[in-house]
Amino acid sequence: MEEFKLSGKTVRIARLLKGVQIKEVAVMTGIAEDYLSKIERGVAGANVTYRNQFRLLRALRELGYTNAQIAVLTILVENIKEKEEQTA
Repeated sequence: MEEFKLSGKTVRIARLLKGVQIKEVAVMTGIAEDYLSKIERGVAGANVTYRNQFRLLRALRELGYTNAQIAVLTILVENIKEKEEQTA
């Protein structure tokens, strides 16, 4: 079974869908705003660590997302990424 991995792009899309500023998520998670921005943009070296994944999942739940909704967003983001890579 594959391990669930939350991507920065998923966090960004979920945040934008709820109309929440990055600053608010940074406060909720305790992750520095500039580092969270790098995670969301997929900047090399700014990865979602195991610890930050739990913080981000908790924040998404506090924003009203269910586990199923987070999973669906993750699958959609992964599929979009695959399609972009295939057409590049």
